[in-house]
This record gives sequence, C-alpha cells and structure tokens, in this order.
Amino acid sequence: MASPKGEMRMSKRTLALTLAAGASLLPAASLAQQAAPMPPGPSQVAPMPPGPSQAMYTRYKREVAWGSLGFGPRFATLYNIPRGKFAMGGGVVIRMHPASYPAKPWSYMPVELELEIGYDRYIGDRHYELSYGGSGILHLAGGKVQPYLFASGYRSLGEMDAGRDTRWHLGGGFGVGYRTRRVFLAAQARGGGYVRIGPPGGAEGTVDVKLVGVFYVF
Repeated sequence: MASPKGEMRMSKRTLALTLAAGASLLPAASLAQQAAPMPPGPSQVAPMPPGPSQAMYTRYKREVAWGSLGFGPRFATLYNIPRGKFAMGGGVVIRMHPASYPAKPWSYMPVELELEIGYDRYIGDRHYELSYGGSGILHLAGGKVQPYLFASGYRSLGEMDAGRDTRWHLGGGFGVGYRTRRVFLAAQARGGGYVRIGPPGGAEGTVDVKLVGVFYVF
C-alpha cells in the first residue's frame, strides 16, 4: 500500500509533466491561429454589383461610334413674300447624328445633320422648283418631346414662264419633334430668302412650314 508521501510525490510529478506538455503546445496553437483566415466581419466592403452585359456595351459602343441614320418624307408649304404666292410640295429627308450619350443613346441626340431633296410647285402659277440641300439641327432638350433650332442652305432649280431659274436659299427656324426609339415626327417653321444667280438677279424673302417624319434604321 502506497504511503502518503509517495502519493504526494507522484501528484507533483504528474502536475509537472502536464505543465510541460501544455507549454510545448502553446506556440503551435498560436501559429495555427495566426495562419487560419479571419472570418469576414461586418465592417468589410460589400462586393461591387455586376456591370452592364457585353451585348449592352457592344450596342452602346456601336451607337457612340457610328451614331444614327434615318430617312423619311417631308411635306411643306411655302409663301413667297414679294410675289404673294404659295407653293406646296413634298420630298425626302435623310437625318444622321455623329454620336449620342451612352446612357441614353436614343433619347437625346444634341446635334443632327439633315439632307433634303424636294419638289415644290406654286399654286396658280407655272413655276416649280426642284431643291436639294442640308440643315444643321441643334436639339434643346432630351426626352420624348424635343424642341430644336436649325439653319439650312440649299439650291433650287426651277422653271417659270420666262425660262429656267436657279437660286440659292439660306434660312433658319424653330421646330418641335416627338421621338421614340425608331421614329421622329416634327413640325417646323423657317424664314429666309432666295438669292437669284444670274440675270436679272435680286432676292426674295420666303416663309415655309414643314412636316417631317424620320424612321431610324439604326
């Protein structure tokens, strides 16, 4: 039977071995804790939301690079001030814009160019004109309804009772259009004047009102 002194000696030896083993394990536990990744805390920044798709980026890039192109009819009535005569006619317009905002590629095209070919005939007079020229258009607002300013210049080849007549016309005006993704409908008024080339020379003031419809192919 073991004596009390022997049991005490055994307890002290066991305690010493336990302390030594614990001391040897502390550095390993500390290294393992340092190597283990920290779980994400509440202060971490949330991931960025996904950007626009590749198809959307490609569409925006194409529209910004190539702009837009459209064509459609125009109907006009013109009043020649010194003659007191009205003319009416039709024609074709082609509109294009060089670039647009990527966020709204269809809704706001600040600058557009317009090419026009028209045929107009004066009422009650043997006088007709075949005209061709262009206009620069500045849109003042975006959205569905778009007011705009424009300046134009074109050449007209006409025929009157006295013979052929060639003129240059310069003018400008104001218009209001309604735009969707593919269609633009507008009414505009323009004032300006003709300058006759060759004898007998001279100039004539004119006022015209025009209705324009444009279908954008891209």
